[in-house]
Amino acid sequence: MRILFSGDQHAYSEYALKETIKLAKNTWADVTLLGIHPASTAKEAARVAVWPGDLPVSKALRDYREMFLGSWSKDESPYEMQDGRYEWMRLKEGRWEETKVMRGSRKDFRVRMRIGNPGPETLAEVREDESDLIVLGCSKGDRCVWAASTPVPQEVVNESPCSVLLVKEEHPVRRILACLDQGYISQESLEMINQMVTIHGAELELIGLSQNGDMNKAVYTRLIEIGDYYSDREVNIKTRLTDVSDFERFISAEIREDLLALWVGKKSLLSRFFARDWVGRLVSKCQASVLVMR
Repeated sequence: MRILFSGDQHAYSEYALKETIKLAKNTWADVTLLGIHPASTAKEAARVAVWPGDLPVSKALRDYREMFLGSWSKDESPYEMQDGRYEWMRLKEGRWEETKVMRGSRKDFRVRMRIGNPGPETLAEVREDESDLIVLGCSKGDRCVWAASTPVPQEVVNESPCSVLLVKEEHPVRRILACLDQGYISQESLEMINQMVTIHGAELELIGLSQNGDMNKAVYTRLIEIGDYYSDREVNIKTRLTDVSDFERFISAEIREDLLALWVGKKSLLSRFFARDWVGRLVSKCQASVLVMR
């Protein structure tokens, strides 16, 4: 599993990093920390790119790196370089040089920076990094933006080719509400929810979505199978149904100390019921963190 954390120097990004650390501890994923300095034009990007080390996000990245690596003891961390030792290296025929060689870490860990529009730059890094999950934070309440009211989270969740964990605010996650509206569910997404249950010690509630009281037979069958899957793993799980027409009210009325998990696919009932870019609009309205699974 490869996780991409995307953030800036503000408090919502620091909390999202804490969630990234929890996931990394539980999964031993390969991790990239990406810091983004916003630049609205190519000219501005070229100006600040001369020496990016002085940018505020550069200092934040240094702090994030120390926070991440400092979450493990040196002997236990899968991200620390192994102790070096001196080895003879061939230079030319009959010539050698003794050099200290540092052995690589067991898992990949990178720190990168991009300068430009935060949404597109995050998505470009996702494709280059071949990430399985993006973790990013945003402001509290019902706005869900980055600094200067930039709608980065909405851009990312609408266009990302992989799953996204949007960390909305710092509060305990007591329930994970996983909304099922399609028959195809990947094994990776089931495992991701299991990871979140373990990390937070949360209860799991599986919400089957219907339309006008009717549920697709394949979705209903999958609902039962998923319930059995988690029960076999001794996860405390409940199951209930709600109509897709009532979904937005459900989000605003019920979700508080919860994590909303959404499966998003071509056969998603939510995708057919709501207009284009519905994912970004719904995560903006949700008061809690959201896991969008693809």
